[in-house]
Amino acid sequence: MKSILPPQAAPPSDGTFKPQLTSLVDVMTILLVFLIKSFSTEGSLITAASDLVLPVSNSQESPRVRSSIEITRKSVITDGHVLISTDSLRMADSLLVPGVYEWMKAARERNNDQSSGELVIQCDREIEFAVVKKVMYTCSKAGFSDFLVLVTREE
Repeated sequence: MKSILPPQAAPPSDGTFKPQLTSLVDVMTILLVFLIKSFSTEGSLITAASDLVLPVSNSQESPRVRSSIEITRKSVITDGHVLISTDSLRMADSLLVPGVYEWMKAARERNNDQSSGELVIQCDREIEFAVVKKVMYTCSKAGFSDFLVLVTREE
């Protein structure tokens, strides 16, 4: 029986592969959308210290540049300067820690027009609250009245 359709001609065989353009456009579109969604326009305003494990939060508010203090497992640090060891802070009887107080008072006076009394506290999640309380009390006496705790956003 004869077919009524004309015989199909074989595509010319010149040895080159011709990919489907539609599939490539689809893949490129998906990659482009993924990269745009994962790109952060805000950047990281505050970098956590390398030896800190920050707590997790689901807050959507982005951080602003402020004065900060880091409470690591080994020491209390601000502006790259070690103020006191965490063990010495644990053993201190008073809530007011003199070495931290002088440094933070000077920092508050330096940044008086910028931070308006705001202080970011970076604290390891394993540090006892008694240690954090001493740092907060000392910083409040030095002129910082608004404390913000740096956390990792929950994914």
